[in-house]
Amino acid sequence: MGVSHQLSNLFSSSQTPTQPKQQQVSKTEAMSDKEETPVKIFTFNGVVYQTYQEMVDAKRKRNLEALRSSGLLDAKAAIHSSVMDQKRAAATARGLKRSKEEAPATNLPRRKSSRLAGESASGIYVESELGNGRVSIAGGTIEYEEPEPAFFKNRVNDGSDLSISEAVELTGSKWTKEGTVASAEQFMTRTLSDIVNRTAVTTSRRKPQGSPTSVVNAISTTITSNNLQSHLDALSLDDAETCVAKVTPERIYSVTCHPSPHHIIACAGDKKGHVGIWNVDQYNPYVSANTTAEEGRENAMKSTNDGVHLFKPHSGVVSSMIWNASGTTLLSASYDGSVRAFDASKQVFEEIFATYDDDEQYKNKIGYNLDNGYKSWVQCMELDHRYGSDGKCFFLSTSEGSVMHVDLRSNGKLTFDQTLSEKKINSVSLHPDGNVMATAGLSTIVQLWDVRQMGASDKKAPKPLAWQHSGKSINSAFFSPTGKRIVATTMSNTLDIFEDAHLASGLIKAPKKRIKHDNMTGRWLSTFMARWHPATFSGEEIFIVGSMQQPRTIEVFAGSSCNLMRQIRGDALTAVASRCCFHPNADKLVVVGGNSSGRVTVAR
Repeated sequence: MGVSHQLSNLFSSSQTPTQPKQQQVSKTEAMSDKEETPVKIFTFNGVVYQTYQEMVDAKRKRNLEALRSSGLLDAKAAIHSSVMDQKRAAATARGLKRSKEEAPATNLPRRKSSRLAGESASGIYVESELGNGRVSIAGGTIEYEEPEPAFFKNRVNDGSDLSISEAVELTGSKWTKEGTVASAEQFMTRTLSDIVNRTAVTTSRRKPQGSPTSVVNAISTTITSNNLQSHLDALSLDDAETCVAKVTPERIYSVTCHPSPHHIIACAGDKKGHVGIWNVDQYNPYVSANTTAEEGRENAMKSTNDGVHLFKPHSGVVSSMIWNASGTTLLSASYDGSVRAFDASKQVFEEIFATYDDDEQYKNKIGYNLDNGYKSWVQCMELDHRYGSDGKCFFLSTSEGSVMHVDLRSNGKLTFDQTLSEKKINSVSLHPDGNVMATAGLSTIVQLWDVRQMGASDKKAPKPLAWQHSGKSINSAFFSPTGKRIVATTMSNTLDIFEDAHLASGLIKAPKKRIKHDNMTGRWLSTFMARWHPATFSGEEIFIVGSMQQPRTIEVFAGSSCNLMRQIRGDALTAVASRCCFHPNADKLVVVGGNSSGRVTVAR
């Protein structure tokens, strides 16, 4: 009671009327000189101050000391810390959860001493340690046979279709429990099918006779260049209980969003071949027109993984994932050399392409003799919009510096397999006009190629139309939706913006704008790859990229001015979001970021 009464008196004294205490000179002196301005003197606690502001600062300092001595500030900090810890715990608990069922114990044979058994020692001993878990053996030989993989390149199967249940069960007992398969089947067969049926018509068009066409870009009707900043400022990551979930078990290498304008379906591919699909708005009772609010609450209570469903269609890194424009097919490319497509109508993960070695048993495969061993893998995938947007044609870049074009419209064929670099190509991007392709990778060069010259009968390597040296390796280089610009993410710690590079010829001396940006993610984080929003806003284009800044941030830049428009921060973003993308919806901004612990964050 004493402390509160004292604080009350303190604040009442500090909040007195704004008229300060002042003393005037004597009446005799004032009468002698009427034009002289009275001298104001400000006092507080017996101390005289020259200005009113100094007196106010003294009162504030006194109040702050009183609060500290009362312990209220420490109590506030403790409560805030406790609340934030609870929010973070709730955020980390959302999504995938390990199964608590323990594996059955196996009775191993009891170890016996050879000396006590009277057996002579073999004389084999470790001579030296070589590092990376390897040792040198001396005194004899040890016979060891490397187990043969069940399938080529340790793939999940022989290339046959994977049903939903099979893809879920391949994730292992750690991530499957009672109801996991049934929940995934219900989502893929019912919820996703309903979402696909309601998805807007694709924005790409195809001319008659199947001739190559340019893509028709989405243009926002509600977001313009005038109100774009306000829409970006409205993006929030403050609700950690709904904005983040664990979607994959391992480090995320690729993220994408279903193109539905009505729902947010975030997808992520990780280091071990898992594909996670997160139905972000599963708790919304109005997600489905046929679902009542009561049914929505019941479904939320029954959910075990908070709308996250995990599959394992690959055995290696899922390097790229893309939905076709209509949202009927999810394509995924992997380091295991395979490309699979989940078709919402077939309800299977179908292997539509895979690389193989020169063994005769693979001679009838499209990817025959394209795999050259453990150093050969698929690095990037880009859809070819010239022949439609259904995902039947696509480009693949490899770790060996080649680019392939696969055409699956009829019987399936490899249109070309062209070596364009001596080193790994990290990204391939097709200009909207369908004629120019940009590649970038470890060669430290952004190169532009005429796609029409690829696959020539003379087998000679084509010459690039234009090129630009970065100095260090390049993580990615992508065309903007209009094709006017390219954004390249380099290990020189820059974001390079090119304009009209597809019209250039020869050496491009420098990009239009070079933005300093820390891209040193290190060994344990996936590299940054700046990506464009697939729509334009009254001619303005924007791109997104992760950041190494503290507190953790996702950054959005303007394509025309190259200015930083928004740093998206919040309680839900606690780690570096290495791979980011925009939702394809042109009329509502949604940002998705994936980190190296398998968590996906959604800002909207």
